[in-house]
Amino acid sequence: MRKLSLALGTSIMLAGSVFAEEKTFRVSSSLDLKLGGALSGGYMATNNNPDMDSFVVTNFLVNLSGSQKGMFEVGFDIAVGGLAQPTFWNGGMSVPQSFNYNSYGMDNPATGLVWSYITLKPAPVLSIDVGLLPTNVGYEVANTYSNPNITLGTVWFAQPVIYPAVRATVNAGGIDLYAEYNQEFGRDNIAVGSLGEIGPLGYAVSYYDYKDAKNLIDFVGSLSLGMIDLGVNFDYQWLDTRGSTRGYAYGIALYAIPNLGNISLPVRVEYFDEGDTGIYTGASVNAENGYTFTLTPTLKPTPSSYIRAEVAYISTKNKVFGNLDKNNRTVAGIEIGVTF
Repeated sequence: MRKLSLALGTSIMLAGSVFAEEKTFRVSSSLDLKLGGALSGGYMATNNNPDMDSFVVTNFLVNLSGSQKGMFEVGFDIAVGGLAQPTFWNGGMSVPQSFNYNSYGMDNPATGLVWSYITLKPAPVLSIDVGLLPTNVGYEVANTYSNPNITLGTVWFAQPVIYPAVRATVNAGGIDLYAEYNQEFGRDNIAVGSLGEIGPLGYAVSYYDYKDAKNLIDFVGSLSLGMIDLGVNFDYQWLDTRGSTRGYAYGIALYAIPNLGNISLPVRVEYFDEGDTGIYTGASVNAENGYTFTLTPTLKPTPSSYIRAEVAYISTKNKVFGNLDKNNRTVAGIEIGVTF
């Protein structure tokens, strides 16, 4: 990420309108600004929906953040663009999406605002974020260039993503404790948790309550052992109203990423059991249970670019793919990405 410093009274000169008229924009700011982002795309294919095979823009994001200190510190973070979020369920086929205030979730198709929030730090140990926030829950993120794999996992699919919220975080001896209120899917939800490091182990533990819907407990752990990065993400979820369903579900994802210079070989293995809740499929049909395996050989020709191929396989107990006549799917793809 490149740091961009703009002094008070900086002038940015742009020319090139239809009348060749020179345009002048003045930026009055003493903020230290950081500009970053990513662009990635490739080709995705799946074995039981061949009509969906196509080229896809997987990530398009421009991110600007900054902060300023006075009586207390004030900062901001905003990202615009779109995220395709390829999954096993859509066969890796999607188009860039951005946040939609009307549906309280990521909307398809659209590009625009992805996240945007203000951070207030009234004390060194306290920060308050207000706006459109990425969740603290889970190992994987929607902007998939930051993940080891192209395709998002089934555990990620059942987790929160980005939502309107207010979050307070207290730093206690290098460990963050947080509490938030959010309106994901238009509900009054709450979440509490802790993130930090204990020796060589990085961790995140969260409890998330979707009002009148479901609850989840999430654990994330990460560890580096020489040239291998290891990760785990475990979720236990249960419905507020069980009715005739079993009422609970769980999923676990394991990650191993061997790194050999500018070459890495990320592997992800998952297992989920949702019974008849539909928590991990998010559809009117239930997989009941299933497992996935993903292999993503990756080359970094430069520090800020990558080329990766992927084969991702899912098998489920019930037939939920194709015309509900198949219980497995293979997603394959190749992606080229640049971050800045």
